[in-house]
Amino acid sequence: MRIPRVFSSQSMTVNEALSLDAESSKYLTRVLRMQAGDPVILFNGDGNDYHSVIGTVGRNVSVEISTQQRNPSESTLKITLVQSLAKGTKLDLIIQKATELGAHRISPISNERSILRIDTDRTKRKMDHWRNVAISACAQCNRSVIPQIDSPMSFADWLALSEPENTFLLHPHTDRSFGDVTVTQSRCSVVVGPEGGFSEAEFAQSVEHGITPVRCGPRILRTETAGFTAISILQARFGDLH
Repeated sequence: MRIPRVFSSQSMTVNEALSLDAESSKYLTRVLRMQAGDPVILFNGDGNDYHSVIGTVGRNVSVEISTQQRNPSESTLKITLVQSLAKGTKLDLIIQKATELGAHRISPISNERSILRIDTDRTKRKMDHWRNVAISACAQCNRSVIPQIDSPMSFADWLALSEPENTFLLHPHTDRSFGDVTVTQSRCSVVVGPEGGFSEAEFAQSVEHGITPVRCGPRILRTETAGFTAISILQARFGDLH
């Protein structure tokens, strides 16, 4: 049986006992029906798995860490997904799948044609929610490093800070495909536009900045599909999807 994986933000040391929070404790005891003596794997985002055993059960489950192992699931290719804000729960899906596919960083941006706009009053709550989505995806897909999720910014602000080398802007009307590009470093970025696509000005500014436009095949993909299609291609060609 697969050993459950649980996130805790606490620092962890072998032979140390930890008390889990109420939500994790409820998940282990009420959802999974686990008992004292059952194994569980903890992770806190430092890249290690902490193999542990449940000690006492209750409102706050206690666990004792028995061994520490480096988790080998991180890709050697550090991919940043620069994703235009999307309405509804689409961005949740994008963050979940990008995490599963090994994205190292996710940078939400607002474009001229974005339906959803940056709401500074809700940014903190949104950031916490997106991080929890990524943590849940890490627990499911056996990652122990949580992707960095940046605070949303405008396309113009992102472009001013970006490095054009190894940055690929997805656009359906360019002749260059991912089969024509080479990643020359251990890091790269993929830029995905909104439902309405990049504006002509945004596309021109990107090309002038030195960013490489690339298409994902002959079909036009939705914003929630394009990013993890591109990540999959890059991981297969230059990363760890072999």
